[in-house]
Amino acid sequence: MAEYINIEKPFLDKLQLLGWKVINQGQGIPQEAEKSLRSNFKEVVLPKVFKESIKAINLTADGRAWLTDKQLDEIFFEIQNFGGKGLHEANKEMHRFLLKGTTVNTNELTGEKNPTVRLVDFRNYDKNSFIAINQFRIDTPGSTKKCIIPDMVLFLNGMPVVVIEAKDFEVANPLSEAYEQIRSYSNTRDDMYGVLEGEEKLFHYNIFSIITHGSEARVGTISADFDFYNNWVDIFPEEYRTIQIAPDEERQEVLIHGMLNKEILIDILKHFTLFMEIKKGVEVKIVARYNQYRAVIKIIKNFREGNTTLEKGGVIWHT
Repeated sequence: MAEYINIEKPFLDKLQLLGWKVINQGQGIPQEAEKSLRSNFKEVVLPKVFKESIKAINLTADGRAWLTDKQLDEIFFEIQNFGGKGLHEANKEMHRFLLKGTTVNTNELTGEKNPTVRLVDFRNYDKNSFIAINQFRIDTPGSTKKCIIPDMVLFLNGMPVVVIEAKDFEVANPLSEAYEQIRSYSNTRDDMYGVLEGEEKLFHYNIFSIITHGSEARVGTISADFDFYNNWVDIFPEEYRTIQIAPDEERQEVLIHGMLNKEILIDILKHFTLFMEIKKGVEVKIVARYNQYRAVIKIIKNFREGNTTLEKGGVIWHT
């Protein structure tokens, strides 16, 4: 299949170069859930990966893991149950969990009451688990389809934070088709009138989704209309520019190196993602565009390293 050869496999190969663990299930409909680190095809979080990751990043001051199996089971249950909330509210609550963590009753090693449990290690980004799985089948009983199979899903500590849909030029408008597929997976297509097509739970943890046909790739949040899916223009900071960028460089490769570098992805989650009310009663999720990300980092660098008022200042021009 051209889509797999031309887009999907090169995408996975680049992620592997950036240090992601890649599980390439090839083409076709997966038949064994265990290959995608689950016990069944209804699970959207990777249970063992999640529990092992959370245990590993929550240590005492002297480096001992303190979370018990029972506490890990309770946290695993908590991050999957949102009391009937819709996609936006569940995603917003999960975003808070990702940034702030949760609590358990007691640290049984130290006796501390109500200690915070981090779901992401923001201080040591490489301590987190980064896994990419293609052809990630999710069974959807009760919907119009037996299952959905996103082309690629990226997992941070076992949680599906990025969904990627690739289309080749076999279709007339590949990016538009990929966007509609993402909307179908998340049950957010406007013309379906409550008919279920996908599995919203896959997007409870979503930072952003990516649509790509190789020579162009765009990124948007659960709130974004097609027009608000944007390119990532360049790789920044410069030290992560491990590939040469030509004027006609394929946008997919730029986006991978510019957004899915482990440290940058963690930075985007923590500092460049927000929920904002754009008009009364209408709230959206926003991820910074490339120029905003670059400008903020340069402002902070100038302020920290400048010796004079002039060196610390500057002008940002955003049209």
